[in-house]
Parts: sequence; structure tokens; C-alpha cells
Amino acid sequence: MPIYEYYCPDCHGRFQHLAKTIDAAPPPCPRCAHTGVQRMVSSVNVIHRSAHHERALRQESEQIDAENPRAVAQFLQESGRLADAEGVYGSQAYQELLYRRAEGASEADVADLVDNLAAEMQDSDASRMAGAMVFSDQVENRMQAEGPPEDHDHATDGARGKASSRSADNLGWG
Repeated sequence: MPIYEYYCPDCHGRFQHLAKTIDAAPPPCPRCAHTGVQRMVSSVNVIHRSAHHERALRQESEQIDAENPRAVAQFLQESGRLADAEGVYGSQAYQELLYRRAEGASEADVADLVDNLAAEMQDSDASRMAGAMVFSDQVENRMQAEGPPEDHDHATDGARGKASSRSADNLGWG
């Protein structure tokens, strides 16, 4: 359903109207009820899919010198991608880090913020979830394994000539 913009020559009012069909008759003016309103040419609001915006952001980011922390920080600020960020990237310390780097601060100037962010990341839900995912992947890979690699050599415990048992230090096919 299109939204059209109309102009009323009687009261000089402008208004928008959501038409049920493209060829719908113009509505009366909501201010003065005049029926002789004129449809105006108005701007078009184009809505793109997220893939379009991601592609545009990627193209813009390719123009940034990754070795220049100031340029990277300015890009992150101007892109608006962190405006609604949560967790560490939405924290006041991270926003302050970006601000200082965009202003030209050196690594030494922002060391205090980096230390604070590192501590936040260690305690964050995201880091705990990432650790759980890595552990889960390792367990799944281990469960799907059909046996030791063909070239695997079992260690023996010397005098008895038996394969050694697993220990906390040896979690492989031992």
C-alpha cells in the first residue's frame, strides 16, 4: 500500500495518506475537508535488506588503513554499528577507548582502558559461552573419532610392557 503526499490549495496544508490501492481516489483534506487536493511528488523511502548494508559496510571498511588505529576508531564511531552493542562492545570503557583513539591517543594513553576491557571480557557471559563452545566442539570431535590415527604409537610403562593409562596430563589416544 503506497503512502501519498497531498497538498490542499484551499488551506495550503500538506498531509500524507495511506492508499489501499495505487489508483485510489484522493482523500479530502483533513484540515478543511476540501476534496480538490493535489497529489505531490514526494521522496521515496527505499528499504534494503541487511545484506545490502553489510556489503556497503564491508566496502567502506576496505578503504580503512587497518594499521592506523585512529582511522579504525573513527570508522567504528561513524559506521553506527556499535550504537546498540551490548556487553563489552557496548560498555562505557569501550566507547571511551574508541573516542580516545579517534582523537589520536597512543596505546600508552589508553592502556588503562584496555586493562579494564580485558578484565570485563574475562568475566563476561560471552567469554564463558565461547569457552563452553570450544569444550563442546572438542568433546563432539572426540566422540565422533573412530579410533587413534594409524601412525599413533602407544606408550608403554616400561617393565610390564603394557600400554600406559590416561592421566590428566595425557588426554590424547594414550
